[in-house]
Amino acid sequence: MTQPVRIGFVGAGGIVQSRHIPNLQNIAGVELVSVCNRSQESGERVAQAFGLRKVFTDWHDVVHDPDIDVVWIGTWPYLHCPVTLEALAAGKHVFCQARMAMNVKEARRMRDAAKSSGRVTMLCPPPMGMKGGRMVRKILQDGVLGKLYTIHFQDLSGMYLDPAAPLSWRQREDLSGFNTLTVGIYAEIVYRWLGRARNVTAQAKTFITERPSRDGGIQPVTRPDVVMALSGMENGALMRWEWSALASPDPLCCLVVYGQGGALLYDFKTDEIALSKPGGAWESVPVPPDMIQPWTVEQDFIAAIREGKEVRPDFEDGVQYMEFTEAVFRSAAGGRRIDLPLAD
Repeated sequence: MTQPVRIGFVGAGGIVQSRHIPNLQNIAGVELVSVCNRSQESGERVAQAFGLRKVFTDWHDVVHDPDIDVVWIGTWPYLHCPVTLEALAAGKHVFCQARMAMNVKEARRMRDAAKSSGRVTMLCPPPMGMKGGRMVRKILQDGVLGKLYTIHFQDLSGMYLDPAAPLSWRQREDLSGFNTLTVGIYAEIVYRWLGRARNVTAQAKTFITERPSRDGGIQPVTRPDVVMALSGMENGALMRWEWSALASPDPLCCLVVYGQGGALLYDFKTDEIALSKPGGAWESVPVPPDMIQPWTVEQDFIAAIREGKEVRPDFEDGVQYMEFTEAVFRSAAGGRRIDLPLAD
């Protein structure tokens, strides 16, 4: 008999409604029970759309609801740590939307609580790079590039170019903490493919310093819209990172790895892979269908509860990308190199 798994949602916004809930509904024995959103009205809309039978206005009520086994966190980062800690203390399993926490201190508290709880915990992985990630890792593990020299990453868009666009929660430090642009997202991917950074030297700047508030008036922008960093990597290579939401006209998001045996390019916009030998031209690398990693996040989490299977990214992965993220902004603020892992 399939073990029933009953889920309550704290925060059910875009990705929860478009991806998590539909996938969870397709898993036998999973019951979606309750939801708490920022307003009673939005919670009721979610409940009506997906057949949830309870709507709460206080997230504590979800956490302590005896009718649920899992707290599914889909809020902005400012609530990830307090909800996780209280849910684990209440004996619930926890799935947490990325980014993991506001800062490293919170992330470590979440990790330590998870280890001592005996409950299943998982972070939502980034969908970027899923199609070709296994192929990239195979190329690197097979030593096609030989000794690695330099790694270059860019994520450039015009997302924040319009100064009249309303302030987003992603641009507010009180809601996002150190999380900025896609810094943690691509650090997580790079770490999975190429290993961790040993240090970071960075600069960051907020060019558009004020924006209209969605509630009226003008508010300060408290997260940068451009970030650049250099890292020494554990694999011996040097890496250059660049993020900008003020770049135009064409979005660009790619990773290029240069080594003794040639170069590897991954285009995150098209999921295309290319290789070149020293002095040669780029040649496309097809990804065989059996190497494409499908989105099975919800199934993996439920299987971990029912069968004890391991999940990734786990909370330790989250601590590592939060350490990188915080190191970037410690470096930018202090004008110095920050070594990793971060000291307590």
